[in-house]
Amino acid sequence: MRLPTGAEVTKQPLMRTSPAQIERVAATLVKRLVEKDVVKLAVPDATVKAKFVELLTKNFDQEAEIERLAMVEAEKLVRQGAPGVKREDLDLRRVEQLVKQRLAKARGFVL
Repeated sequence: MRLPTGAEVTKQPLMRTSPAQIERVAATLVKRLVEKDVVKLAVPDATVKAKFVELLTKNFDQEAEIERLAMVEAEKLVRQGAPGVKREDLDLRRVEQLVKQRLAKARGFVL
């Protein structure tokens, strides 16, 4: 069995959250927090919404980076094999998940 190289892997890319979706989520968060009297804003709604957009965008970017790094590292580990384990018995998806969890934990990122 020939394992694919990094350039040959045809993993389906994750659906990227669009800026419009992030804007809608941020607007909904602000609206509901204010409506339910969870928060009383000392600044305009738009300022809080902009901060939510910034934080959400940063979070999605960090997660995408962790996923990219996990895939690269998992491919490398599967190609190299593991002592006592047949290379064809290594599941790329499972190895990727384990690497992703390790990377996220090291960065203090909650998946």
